[in-house]
Amino acid sequence: MVLPLVLLFVVPVSSGCGDDDGPGDIPDAGCRPRTCESQGFDCGEAADGCGQPLDCGTCTAPFACGVAGHANVCGCVPRTTCGPGAECGVEPDGCGGNVACGTCSAPEVCGGRGVEKTCGIPAAARECADGWCWEYPLPHGYRMEGAHFLAPDDGWVVGEDGFIQHWDGTRWTRVASGTLTELRGVHAASATDVWAVGVAGTVLHGSAGGVFAPVNSGTTRDLAAVWASGPSDVWAVGGAGTVRRNQGSGFQGVDVGTTRGLEDVWGSGPSDVWMVGQGGTLRRYDGSTVSSIDAGTNIDFHEVTGTGPNDVWTVASDDPCLICDDYGLVFRTFPTGVEQSMRSSDQLFHVFAASPSLVLTGGEGSRYAWDGTKWTATGSDANGPIAGSGPDAVWFFGAGGLVQQWNGQGWRQQAPLRTLGSARAIHGSGPADVWVVADSGRVLHWNGGGWLEPAVSPLTSDNVSGVYAASPSAAWVTTSFFRRIFRWDGTRFTMVLESPSLKLFAIHGASETDVWAVGEAGEAQHFDGAAWTRLPTGAAATLNAVWVQGPSLAVAVGEAGTLMRWDGGAWTPMSSGTSVSLKAVWGSGPTDIWAAGAGGTLLRYNGTGWSAVTSGTTATLNGLGGLSASAVWATGDSGTLLRFDGTRWTAETTGTRRAFRGVWAPSASELWLVGDSAVLHRP
Repeated sequence: MVLPLVLLFVVPVSSGCGDDDGPGDIPDAGCRPRTCESQGFDCGEAADGCGQPLDCGTCTAPFACGVAGHANVCGCVPRTTCGPGAECGVEPDGCGGNVACGTCSAPEVCGGRGVEKTCGIPAAARECADGWCWEYPLPHGYRMEGAHFLAPDDGWVVGEDGFIQHWDGTRWTRVASGTLTELRGVHAASATDVWAVGVAGTVLHGSAGGVFAPVNSGTTRDLAAVWASGPSDVWAVGGAGTVRRNQGSGFQGVDVGTTRGLEDVWGSGPSDVWMVGQGGTLRRYDGSTVSSIDAGTNIDFHEVTGTGPNDVWTVASDDPCLICDDYGLVFRTFPTGVEQSMRSSDQLFHVFAASPSLVLTGGEGSRYAWDGTKWTATGSDANGPIAGSGPDAVWFFGAGGLVQQWNGQGWRQQAPLRTLGSARAIHGSGPADVWVVADSGRVLHWNGGGWLEPAVSPLTSDNVSGVYAASPSAAWVTTSFFRRIFRWDGTRFTMVLESPSLKLFAIHGASETDVWAVGEAGEAQHFDGAAWTRLPTGAAATLNAVWVQGPSLAVAVGEAGTLMRWDGGAWTPMSSGTSVSLKAVWGSGPTDIWAAGAGGTLLRYNGTGWSAVTSGTTATLNGLGGLSASAVWATGDSGTLLRFDGTRWTAETTGTRRAFRGVWAPSASELWLVGDSAVLHRP
């Protein structure tokens, strides 16, 4: 029997490898391999799914493989913040883009003083006088006392230390007054007829070109305000009922029947002149006589303003007693009396009528606006004069250069950009590495183009009292409240010492490995480059300053004429020959050391002993600094600055009467002064 032929066909079954592989599949010769592109890879090593490796390439910088969280994919994580010290401009974000570092507030501009990514006022825009320029606060630190606008592009402001500033519609420009006497009032009768008055009967007259010259007022009483209807009708008022009038032939006295201080004068014209003052004093001149108006109150009137004879306003305030609530009042004012318009819970000192439907007032903190129907609070802020040329051009001026403009709804700040309390000390390692320390934990660092303010400690209430800079990466500051020393390493501050009980007031050194800090009850701490060691001087008095010449010579000065010397092994007392408080010490070498203090005291050490030197001032001298034996400066209260040329001390002007506490010279061509709300630079 023949069996049928059966053909058995075996059909191979694909394992599904390569691009069709599934989990657990085992590739074989029929596997279809994956590519880098099919898997979305563009870098690194991978597998093709068929048992073979893949090289997916490399990334081009700044991209790197897998850094963005996806394996085998080129990615980049951009920076979101700028590096230390960058205030403005942009920096690369590391991924081909940029990160914004911030913006500057006018008049500061980014890189304005030549250092990129630093906010600074261009040199030409600084507030300067007598060779000195304000570097802090900004734009300047003068307190402004009086203001008047003739037009939107013609405004005047006056204040402390003879400060006069003019607005031309675009910018404020300092105008020389020729005096350091405080000015309290200003009025422009025309663009070429401007009057300013102040302390001790001071009267200045500005003519064409903004040149001011003194005018004899005929009184030494303080003058608070001035108003003029024209060049032949000028009124000035002041202390003890003083009224002086100039009708073209000089100032003459006017009897207004009071000895109370008068604080303001304003008129709508030559036959409608108002005067207000202490104890409810209210007077009006009608063109022929001065009459007294019963205000129905004995509180002090501070200012008077108006837009015409039928729209006159006065402001008054009272602080009855230490525990009583003070208050302020605004009155509509008429020849027959006053009508209360508003009462505030804070004292009010200033008022300005821009139009019958816009009157602005302010005082201790609160400010208000009248819209013709009602008063509305416009916020709390500083105290100062308000002036303008109309409802669309109203300005506010305060202490420390504060300037604000009324925008119809509230006050918009123009300046200052930066504020400062009391600067205590200054030191640096070069023109682009200057440190200033101040109260409330403030530490300012000048990098040659502007100010940075690195944080010292979260405890910002600590008073930073002393500073010493050995190099850009090694600077120390002392604090008095929490008795600490912090070190700057070029990037940040770190606390390196906390005194157990005694306050530290001053610090100085000869190098990064030889630094002394001194303070309360003769306290002294020394740093040798490795550690701080307590080496008390043995003095009972507080030490206010220290100067270090080297490992074998340091001198500390303090209260009650205390002078202590370190000789490399121990502190010993030195005879000063005085019992006054010594505030500062500096030397050019071991045989040329100066000490300064209260009452204009100057002492000099010649290597053998100390002797008194005539300073020519009775002001307390708080700071000493120099470059050599023939270039030494002493500074102190009332704007005092003295220079020693190797032979004698002479006084130099600073343009202000602020109390200065420190002086530092980085080179023969520049000098820095610091003090009460002031950092001045003479480039």
